[in-house]
Amino acid sequence: MNFLDRRSPPTATDPAIVLTAALAVCFTFIAWWTGTEAGSALDRHLLLALQSVGDTTSPRGPAWLNEAGRDLTALGSISVLTLSTALVTGWLLLTRQLSLALGMLIVIAGGIAASFMLKWGFSQPRPDLVSEATQVFTSSFPSSHAMSSLVTFVALAAVLGRQGTLAAARRYMIAAALILSLVSGFSRVYLGVHWPSDVIGGWMAGAVWLLVADLGRRLLLTQMDRAKN
Repeated sequence: MNFLDRRSPPTATDPAIVLTAALAVCFTFIAWWTGTEAGSALDRHLLLALQSVGDTTSPRGPAWLNEAGRDLTALGSISVLTLSTALVTGWLLLTRQLSLALGMLIVIAGGIAASFMLKWGFSQPRPDLVSEATQVFTSSFPSSHAMSSLVTFVALAAVLGRQGTLAAARRYMIAAALILSLVSGFSRVYLGVHWPSDVIGGWMAGAVWLLVADLGRRLLLTQMDRAKN
């Protein structure tokens, strides 16, 4: 079932609340771990495992693979996410699904804003091991490519999946959204512009945001149903 179709009011023991709390704790642990000597060493070891170290440090593999990494990392860029969101929003407006479009935009815009607020709050430096992989403009933790791509692609997939009736097609779209976010996040580590913990933290923060947004939606629907009765 598409999670947008769930209308049951959340309870204290709701699995979504339990999962949200667990992911928030894990995110907090990773944020702390990255500042420790052991966490920093592990991040560096994993990052360098994907790099060729010579006169300059660059992503491991042939030139075409390096170029593919730069292409795929754009999946999590603000430009691609904005364009994708705009196209789906246009479809929803044409089909007069205004409330669905508004809810989707709130979730996506809120998730992207939250990713940059977290970056500002932690203000961790980027890796400085790779030469000229791709341009970066913000701090490191958490990865906004990982968090924003997860929030955006899952939200888009959930909304588009709502347009059909096949449960298998809905699951396929959610799976495709997760794959796109995974590819985008991994490319950031491959290119050496993010530590592995940045990307993992971004995915966890994105998942928390999506769960919180869905809980808020269910609470709102519950209040609206009660008001009607």
